[in-house]
Amino acid sequence: MNENIIYAFIALAAFIAYKKYTQYQVLKLVPTLLSQGGQIVDVRSVEEFVTAHKDGSINIPFDLLKDRVRELDNSKPIILCCASGSRSGLARRTLIAKGFENVYNAGTWKSLMKFQ
Repeated sequence: MNENIIYAFIALAAFIAYKKYTQYQVLKLVPTLLSQGGQIVDVRSVEEFVTAHKDGSINIPFDLLKDRVRELDNSKPIILCCASGSRSGLARRTLIAKGFENVYNAGTWKSLMKFQ
């Protein structure tokens, strides 16, 4: 029984490390993506966005994304963010399923604050 707990913990740690690594890789690309006209899309709720957000980002709450997908320019990179990276990860999959190709999950909106 204790072995199963250890394996579950190792799997969880590996998943978290992978998620952080992929977000780190995206953050390295952000300056280039922005120079290509990248759009920062914050998929948090309106209430979360109003409280604080990255200047220049647009708010399309995740639960409204499918209905508002036409507001996005598929010819430019789309940089997604939210509070933890989970909703933006789901949003990335949603946009890819809708035919978008140049979509990136940057994780938390705060991680984008250092970029112009």
